[in-house]
Amino acid sequence: MSTEKVMNRWFVVVATILIQIVFRFIYAWSVFTKFLSLSDPVGSDQCTAVQTARIFSSALFFVALVMIFSSLRW
Repeated sequence: MSTEKVMNRWFVVVATILIQIVFRFIYAWSVFTKFLSLSDPVGSDQCTAVQTARIFSSALFFVALVMIFSSLRW
């Protein structure tokens, strides 16, 4: 008999679903950017294109960072 550790199949399914949810949030960012950049009737809660780009860049950076560290664990 092999002494290798067998990974639970359900763990793989749940991890795949979570990764797909994260990727879909990143893909949907273009929809939210338009609404963040629109001027509010009051004008106080408006984001510039640079601010929304920084948010998107930081989200992509942290997704990549988590992927690197999670791949090192497994």
